[in-house]
Amino acid sequence: MAEKRDYYEALGLKKGAGIEEVKQAYKELAKKYHPDLNKDHGAEEKFKEILEAYQVLSNPEKKANYDQYGHGFEGFQGYQRPEGFGAAGFDFDFENLFRNMGGFEEFGFGNIFGGQFGQERQSRKTKGSNIRVDMTLSFEEAVFGTEKEITVERIENCRACEGTGAKDAELSTCPQCRGTGRARHMQRTPFGLFAAESTCPKCRGTGRIAESPCKECRGEGKVLVEKTIKVKIPAGIDTGNHLRLSGQGNEGSAGTGDIYIVVFAEKHKLFKRDGADIFAEIPVSFAEAALGAKIDVPTLKGEVSLSIPPGTQTGTIFRLHGKGIKRLEGKGFGDEFVKAIIETPKDLGKRQKELFQELLKNEKEREKRKGLFEKLSQGFRKH
Repeated sequence: MAEKRDYYEALGLKKGAGIEEVKQAYKELAKKYHPDLNKDHGAEEKFKEILEAYQVLSNPEKKANYDQYGHGFEGFQGYQRPEGFGAAGFDFDFENLFRNMGGFEEFGFGNIFGGQFGQERQSRKTKGSNIRVDMTLSFEEAVFGTEKEITVERIENCRACEGTGAKDAELSTCPQCRGTGRARHMQRTPFGLFAAESTCPKCRGTGRIAESPCKECRGEGKVLVEKTIKVKIPAGIDTGNHLRLSGQGNEGSAGTGDIYIVVFAEKHKLFKRDGADIFAEIPVSFAEAALGAKIDVPTLKGEVSLSIPPGTQTGTIFRLHGKGIKRLEGKGFGDEFVKAIIETPKDLGKRQKELFQELLKNEKEREKRKGLFEKLSQGFRKH
Protein backbone atom coordinates (compact mmCIF):
# COMPACT_ATOMS: atom_id res chain seq x y z
CA MET A 1 0.00 0.00 0.00
CA ALA A 2 1.32 3.43 -0.91
CA GLU A 3 2.41 5.60 1.99
CA LYS A 4 -0.07 8.30 2.96
CA ARG A 5 0.84 11.86 2.13
CA ASP A 6 1.53 14.21 5.04
CA TYR A 7 -1.72 15.93 6.01
CA TYR A 8 -0.14 19.38 6.29
CA GLU A 9 1.46 18.93 2.89
CA ALA A 10 -1.89 17.86 1.43
CA LEU A 11 -3.35 21.21 2.55
CA GLY A 12 -0.30 23.19 1.42
CA LEU A 13 0.63 24.15 4.99
CA LYS A 14 3.74 24.04 7.12
CA LYS A 15 3.82 21.46 9.90
CA GLY A 16 2.21 22.70 13.09
CA ALA A 17 -0.10 25.20 11.35
CA GLY A 18 -3.02 26.33 13.50
CA ILE A 19 -6.61 25.12 13.16
CA GLU A 20 -7.78 28.42 11.64
CA GLU A 21 -5.09 28.08 8.96
CA VAL A 22 -6.28 24.51 8.36
CA LYS A 23 -9.87 25.68 7.89
CA GLN A 24 -8.85 28.46 5.50
CA ALA A 25 -6.64 26.15 3.41
CA TYR A 26 -9.37 23.53 3.26
CA LYS A 27 -11.95 26.11 2.21
CA GLU A 28 -9.84 27.26 -0.74
CA LEU A 29 -8.81 23.77 -1.87
CA ALA A 30 -12.32 22.34 -1.54
CA LYS A 31 -13.66 25.02 -3.86
CA LYS A 32 -10.95 24.12 -6.36
CA TYR A 33 -11.16 20.32 -6.31
CA HIS A 34 -14.72 19.46 -5.28
CA PRO A 35 -16.05 16.91 -7.82
CA ASP A 36 -19.18 18.98 -8.41
CA LEU A 37 -17.01 21.89 -9.53
CA ASN A 38 -13.98 20.24 -11.06
CA LYS A 39 -14.43 17.47 -13.64
CA ASP A 40 -10.70 17.09 -14.35
CA HIS A 41 -9.12 13.67 -13.97
CA GLY A 42 -7.74 13.25 -10.47
CA ALA A 43 -9.74 16.10 -8.92
CA GLU A 44 -11.96 13.73 -6.96
CA GLU A 45 -8.99 11.86 -5.48
CA LYS A 46 -7.38 15.17 -4.57
CA PHE A 47 -10.57 16.26 -2.84
CA LYS A 48 -10.69 13.03 -0.83
CA GLU A 49 -7.10 13.59 0.26
CA ILE A 50 -7.67 17.15 1.50
CA LEU A 51 -10.94 16.11 3.14
CA GLU A 52 -9.19 13.37 5.10
CA ALA A 53 -6.47 15.82 6.13
CA TYR A 54 -9.05 18.35 7.26
CA GLN A 55 -10.96 15.83 9.37
CA VAL A 56 -7.85 15.15 11.40
CA LEU A 57 -6.18 18.57 11.58
CA SER A 58 -9.37 20.49 12.39
CA ASN A 59 -9.90 18.37 15.54
CA PRO A 60 -7.65 19.65 18.38
CA GLU A 61 -7.24 16.20 19.98
CA LYS A 62 -6.57 14.34 16.74
CA LYS A 63 -4.30 17.13 15.55
CA ALA A 64 -2.21 16.94 18.73
CA ASN A 65 -1.82 13.18 18.36
CA TYR A 66 -0.99 13.50 14.66
CA ASP A 67 1.62 16.17 15.35
CA GLN A 68 3.28 13.76 17.80
CA TYR A 69 2.86 10.37 16.14
CA GLY A 70 2.11 11.12 12.48
CA HIS A 71 -0.11 8.62 10.65
CA GLY A 72 0.35 6.16 13.50
CA PHE A 73 -1.73 8.36 15.80
CA GLU A 74 -4.73 6.03 15.58
CA GLY A 75 -2.99 3.45 17.78
CA PHE A 76 -2.26 5.82 20.64
CA GLN A 77 -4.22 7.12 23.60
CA GLY A 78 -6.63 9.89 22.77
CA TYR A 79 -7.91 8.40 19.52
CA GLN A 80 -11.27 6.69 19.67
CA ARG A 81 -12.90 5.06 16.70
CA PRO A 82 -16.49 6.33 16.59
CA GLU A 83 -19.15 3.82 17.46
CA GLY A 84 -20.60 2.06 14.43
CA PHE A 85 -17.51 2.48 12.28
CA GLY A 86 -16.89 -1.18 11.48
CA ALA A 87 -14.32 -2.75 9.22
CA ALA A 88 -16.93 -3.35 6.55
CA GLY A 89 -17.85 0.32 6.44
CA PHE A 90 -21.30 1.78 5.84
CA ASP A 91 -23.15 4.12 3.50
CA PHE A 92 -21.77 7.62 3.68
CA ASP A 93 -22.32 10.80 1.69
CA PHE A 94 -20.70 14.22 1.58
CA GLU A 95 -23.88 16.01 2.62
CA ASN A 96 -23.95 14.39 6.04
CA LEU A 97 -20.21 14.78 6.38
CA PHE A 98 -20.34 18.52 5.80
CA ARG A 99 -23.28 18.92 8.14
CA ASN A 100 -21.25 17.26 10.89
CA MET A 101 -18.37 19.65 10.21
CA GLY A 102 -20.52 22.76 10.47
CA GLY A 103 -22.05 22.79 7.02
CA PHE A 104 -21.17 24.63 3.86
CA GLU A 105 -22.13 27.96 5.36
CA GLU A 106 -19.17 27.77 7.76
CA PHE A 107 -16.84 27.79 4.79
CA GLY A 108 -18.76 30.21 2.58
CA PHE A 109 -19.91 27.53 0.13
CA GLY A 110 -23.51 28.72 0.07
CA ASN A 111 -22.87 31.11 -2.82
CA ILE A 112 -21.11 28.43 -4.83
CA PHE A 113 -23.67 25.66 -4.60
CA GLY A 114 -26.76 27.85 -4.27
CA GLY A 115 -28.69 25.37 -2.17
CA GLN A 116 -28.62 21.95 -0.55
CA PHE A 117 -25.69 19.73 -1.40
CA GLY A 118 -26.24 16.68 -3.59
CA GLN A 119 -29.10 15.47 -5.70
CA GLU A 120 -31.72 17.74 -4.14
CA ARG A 121 -29.65 20.77 -5.10
CA GLN A 122 -29.00 19.52 -8.62
CA SER A 123 -32.60 18.67 -9.40
CA ARG A 124 -34.15 21.73 -7.82
CA LYS A 125 -35.41 24.28 -10.31
CA THR A 126 -34.08 27.79 -9.95
CA LYS A 127 -35.15 31.19 -11.18
CA GLY A 128 -32.91 33.04 -13.62
CA SER A 129 -30.55 35.64 -12.17
CA ASN A 130 -31.08 39.40 -12.36
CA ILE A 131 -29.07 41.75 -14.58
CA ARG A 132 -27.80 45.16 -13.48
CA VAL A 133 -27.35 48.03 -15.94
CA ASP A 134 -25.85 51.40 -14.95
CA MET A 135 -27.30 54.36 -16.86
CA THR A 136 -25.99 57.93 -16.93
CA LEU A 137 -28.54 60.67 -17.65
CA SER A 138 -28.06 64.35 -18.29
CA PHE A 139 -29.64 66.74 -15.79
CA GLU A 140 -32.39 67.54 -18.30
CA GLU A 141 -33.12 63.86 -19.07
CA ALA A 142 -33.51 63.08 -15.39
CA VAL A 143 -35.68 66.13 -14.71
CA PHE A 144 -38.03 65.92 -17.71
CA GLY A 145 -37.92 62.19 -18.44
CA THR A 146 -36.93 60.56 -21.70
CA GLU A 147 -36.77 57.29 -23.58
CA LYS A 148 -33.50 55.37 -23.85
CA GLU A 149 -32.30 52.13 -25.37
CA ILE A 150 -30.15 49.63 -23.52
CA THR A 151 -28.35 46.62 -24.95
CA VAL A 152 -27.81 43.64 -22.66
CA GLU A 153 -26.52 40.10 -23.00
CA ARG A 154 -28.95 37.71 -21.35
CA ILE A 155 -29.09 33.96 -20.92
CA GLU A 156 -32.05 32.36 -22.62
CA ASN A 157 -33.30 28.81 -22.90
CA CYS A 158 -32.32 27.41 -26.27
CA ARG A 159 -35.42 27.55 -28.46
CA ALA A 160 -34.21 24.73 -30.71
CA CYS A 161 -34.12 22.14 -27.92
CA GLU A 162 -36.51 23.81 -25.45
CA GLY A 163 -33.68 24.17 -22.98
CA THR A 164 -33.01 20.41 -22.69
CA GLY A 165 -29.66 20.47 -24.50
CA ALA A 166 -30.80 17.51 -26.63
CA LYS A 167 -31.55 17.41 -30.31
CA ASP A 168 -35.33 17.45 -30.82
CA ALA A 169 -35.62 17.82 -27.01
CA GLU A 170 -35.20 14.05 -26.53
CA LEU A 171 -33.49 12.94 -23.30
CA SER A 172 -32.64 9.45 -22.12
CA THR A 173 -31.80 7.92 -18.75
CA CYS A 174 -28.18 8.39 -17.75
CA PRO A 175 -26.45 4.99 -18.09
CA GLN A 176 -23.83 5.81 -15.44
CA CYS A 177 -26.17 6.55 -12.53
CA ARG A 178 -29.27 4.88 -14.01
CA GLY A 179 -31.32 8.01 -13.54
CA THR A 180 -30.53 8.59 -9.86
CA GLY A 181 -28.20 11.51 -10.47
CA ARG A 182 -25.79 10.02 -7.91
CA ALA A 183 -22.50 8.18 -8.40
CA ARG A 184 -21.27 5.72 -5.77
CA HIS A 185 -17.64 4.92 -5.18
CA MET A 186 -15.33 3.70 -2.44
CA GLN A 187 -13.50 6.18 -0.22
CA ARG A 188 -10.60 5.50 2.09
CA THR A 189 -10.59 7.57 5.31
CA PRO A 190 -8.84 7.36 8.69
CA PHE A 191 -11.84 5.33 9.86
CA GLY A 192 -11.75 2.72 7.16
CA LEU A 193 -13.09 2.15 3.66
CA PHE A 194 -16.52 3.62 2.99
CA ALA A 195 -18.99 3.68 0.14
CA ALA A 196 -19.36 7.35 -0.74
CA GLU A 197 -21.78 9.19 -2.96
CA SER A 198 -21.34 12.25 -5.13
CA THR A 199 -23.15 13.92 -8.00
CA CYS A 200 -23.00 11.92 -11.19
CA PRO A 201 -20.38 13.62 -13.41
CA LYS A 202 -21.99 12.43 -16.62
CA CYS A 203 -25.47 13.92 -16.15
CA ARG A 204 -24.51 16.50 -13.49
CA GLY A 205 -27.12 15.12 -11.12
CA THR A 206 -30.11 15.40 -13.44
CA GLY A 207 -30.37 11.66 -14.12
CA ARG A 208 -30.95 12.28 -17.84
CA ILE A 209 -28.61 12.96 -20.73
CA ALA A 210 -28.80 14.01 -24.33
CA GLU A 211 -27.65 11.25 -26.64
CA SER A 212 -27.60 13.75 -29.52
CA PRO A 213 -26.60 17.20 -28.25
CA CYS A 214 -28.39 20.20 -29.70
CA LYS A 215 -26.23 21.95 -32.29
CA GLU A 216 -27.56 25.39 -31.45
CA CYS A 217 -26.49 25.38 -27.79
CA ARG A 218 -23.93 22.53 -27.99
CA GLY A 219 -25.86 20.56 -25.42
CA GLU A 220 -25.89 23.28 -22.77
CA GLY A 221 -29.59 24.09 -23.09
CA LYS A 222 -28.78 27.81 -22.75
CA VAL A 223 -27.64 30.45 -25.19
CA LEU A 224 -26.28 33.96 -24.72
CA VAL A 225 -28.36 36.48 -26.65
CA GLU A 226 -27.80 40.20 -27.18
CA LYS A 227 -31.01 42.12 -26.76
CA THR A 228 -31.90 45.80 -27.22
CA ILE A 229 -34.69 47.13 -25.02
CA LYS A 230 -36.43 50.51 -25.01
CA VAL A 231 -36.77 52.00 -21.56
CA LYS A 232 -39.08 54.86 -20.55
CA ILE A 233 -37.36 57.12 -18.01
CA PRO A 234 -39.90 58.91 -15.76
CA ALA A 235 -39.56 62.63 -15.05
CA GLY A 236 -37.98 63.43 -11.70
CA ILE A 237 -35.66 60.43 -11.44
CA ASP A 238 -32.36 61.03 -9.65
CA THR A 239 -29.02 59.43 -8.85
CA GLY A 240 -29.49 56.28 -6.79
CA ASN A 241 -32.99 55.52 -8.10
CA HIS A 242 -33.44 52.33 -10.05
CA LEU A 243 -35.89 51.01 -12.60
CA ARG A 244 -37.01 47.39 -12.67
CA LEU A 245 -37.80 45.65 -15.94
CA SER A 246 -39.70 42.60 -14.74
CA GLY A 247 -39.00 39.32 -16.53
CA GLN A 248 -36.29 40.76 -18.77
CA GLY A 249 -33.30 39.15 -16.98
CA ASN A 250 -31.68 35.75 -17.42
CA GLU A 251 -33.92 32.76 -17.97
CA GLY A 252 -33.87 29.83 -15.55
CA SER A 253 -35.70 26.56 -15.16
CA ALA A 254 -38.21 28.13 -12.74
CA GLY A 255 -38.70 31.55 -14.28
CA THR A 256 -36.91 34.63 -15.56
CA GLY A 257 -35.00 37.22 -13.55
CA ASP A 258 -35.34 40.99 -13.85
CA ILE A 259 -33.24 43.83 -15.18
CA TYR A 260 -32.40 46.59 -12.70
CA ILE A 261 -31.31 49.92 -14.17
CA VAL A 262 -29.34 52.02 -11.67
CA VAL A 263 -29.48 55.74 -12.51
CA PHE A 264 -26.68 58.30 -12.28
CA ALA A 265 -27.80 61.87 -13.08
CA GLU A 266 -25.25 64.49 -14.13
CA LYS A 267 -24.97 67.88 -12.42
CA HIS A 268 -26.12 71.19 -13.93
CA LYS A 269 -24.00 74.30 -14.39
CA LEU A 270 -26.56 76.62 -12.77
CA PHE A 271 -29.03 74.58 -10.77
CA LYS A 272 -28.31 72.44 -7.76
CA ARG A 273 -30.80 69.76 -6.90
CA ASP A 274 -32.17 68.49 -3.60
CA GLY A 275 -34.89 65.97 -4.29
CA ALA A 276 -37.66 67.83 -6.13
CA ASP A 277 -36.31 71.28 -5.18
CA ILE A 278 -33.67 73.23 -7.10
CA PHE A 279 -31.39 76.07 -6.00
CA ALA A 280 -29.73 78.86 -8.00
CA GLU A 281 -27.60 81.91 -7.24
CA ILE A 282 -28.57 85.05 -9.20
CA PRO A 283 -26.43 88.21 -9.47
CA VAL A 284 -28.20 91.43 -8.43
CA SER A 285 -26.68 94.85 -9.05
CA PHE A 286 -25.99 97.28 -6.22
CA ALA A 287 -28.58 99.69 -7.56
CA GLU A 288 -31.24 96.99 -8.00
CA ALA A 289 -30.72 95.83 -4.46
CA ALA A 290 -30.80 99.36 -3.07
CA LEU A 291 -33.72 100.72 -5.03
CA GLY A 292 -35.65 97.53 -5.73
CA ALA A 293 -36.33 96.09 -9.17
CA LYS A 294 -37.90 93.37 -11.22
CA ILE A 295 -35.39 90.94 -12.70
CA ASP A 296 -35.68 87.89 -14.94
CA VAL A 297 -34.52 84.64 -13.39
CA PRO A 298 -34.14 81.26 -15.12
CA THR A 299 -36.33 78.30 -14.22
CA LEU A 300 -36.64 74.80 -15.65
CA LYS A 301 -39.35 76.04 -18.01
CA GLY A 302 -37.95 79.39 -19.01
CA GLU A 303 -37.48 82.81 -17.43
CA VAL A 304 -39.89 84.34 -14.93
CA SER A 305 -40.01 87.82 -13.37
CA LEU A 306 -38.87 88.16 -9.76
CA SER A 307 -39.48 91.27 -7.62
CA ILE A 308 -36.46 92.45 -5.65
CA PRO A 309 -37.61 94.72 -2.81
CA PRO A 310 -35.61 97.87 -1.95
CA GLY A 311 -32.77 97.30 0.50
CA THR A 312 -32.30 93.62 -0.38
CA GLN A 313 -29.14 92.21 1.23
CA THR A 314 -26.79 89.70 -0.35
CA GLY A 315 -27.69 86.14 0.57
CA THR A 316 -31.42 86.81 0.64
CA ILE A 317 -33.32 83.76 -0.64
CA PHE A 318 -36.52 83.98 -2.68
CA ARG A 319 -38.86 81.06 -3.19
CA LEU A 320 -40.59 80.32 -6.49
CA HIS A 321 -43.41 77.95 -5.62
CA GLY A 322 -43.90 74.96 -7.95
CA LYS A 323 -40.96 75.86 -10.21
CA GLY A 324 -38.91 72.83 -9.20
CA ILE A 325 -38.85 69.22 -10.42
CA LYS A 326 -41.80 66.86 -10.82
CA ARG A 327 -42.06 64.61 -7.79
CA LEU A 328 -41.16 61.05 -8.73
CA GLU A 329 -43.53 59.61 -6.15
CA GLY A 330 -46.57 61.72 -5.45
CA LYS A 331 -48.20 64.70 -7.10
CA GLY A 332 -47.00 68.15 -7.98
CA PHE A 333 -43.62 69.81 -8.33
CA GLY A 334 -40.93 70.99 -5.97
CA ASP A 335 -39.87 74.64 -5.56
CA GLU A 336 -37.03 76.77 -6.88
CA PHE A 337 -35.00 78.79 -4.39
CA VAL A 338 -33.15 81.83 -5.72
CA LYS A 339 -30.29 83.33 -3.69
CA ALA A 340 -29.52 86.99 -4.39
CA ILE A 341 -25.82 87.78 -4.70
CA ILE A 342 -25.23 91.57 -4.57
CA GLU A 343 -22.43 92.58 -6.88
CA THR A 344 -20.31 95.59 -5.96
CA PRO A 345 -19.63 97.66 -9.10
CA LYS A 346 -16.09 97.86 -10.46
CA ASP A 347 -14.37 100.20 -12.95
CA LEU A 348 -16.64 103.13 -12.16
CA GLY A 349 -16.88 106.03 -14.60
CA LYS A 350 -16.51 109.68 -13.55
CA ARG A 351 -20.24 110.27 -13.21
CA GLN A 352 -20.72 107.04 -11.27
CA LYS A 353 -17.96 107.99 -8.85
CA GLU A 354 -19.56 111.41 -8.29
CA LEU A 355 -22.88 109.78 -7.50
CA PHE A 356 -21.33 107.35 -5.05
CA GLN A 357 -19.38 110.22 -3.41
CA GLU A 358 -22.64 112.07 -2.95
CA LEU A 359 -24.25 108.93 -1.61
CA LEU A 360 -21.37 108.38 0.76
CA LYS A 361 -21.88 111.81 2.36
CA ASN A 362 -25.44 110.94 3.28
CA GLU A 363 -24.85 107.38 4.48
CA LYS A 364 -25.33 106.73 8.18
CA GLU A 365 -23.08 103.64 8.35
CA ARG A 366 -20.03 105.73 9.33
CA GLU A 367 -21.92 107.18 12.30
CA LYS A 368 -22.91 103.66 13.33
CA ARG A 369 -19.32 102.49 13.17
CA LYS A 370 -18.18 105.54 15.16
CA GLY A 371 -20.67 104.78 17.93
CA LEU A 372 -19.58 101.15 17.93
CA PHE A 373 -15.91 102.11 18.34
CA GLU A 374 -16.75 104.46 21.20
CA LYS A 375 -18.56 101.67 23.07
CA LEU A 376 -15.61 99.34 22.57
CA SER A 377 -13.06 101.93 23.77
CA GLN A 378 -15.14 102.62 26.88
CA GLY A 379 -15.10 98.95 27.67
CA PHE A 380 -11.32 98.75 27.29
CA ARG A 381 -10.77 101.76 29.58
CA LYS A 382 -12.64 100.02 32.40
CA HIS A 383 -9.95 97.32 32.37
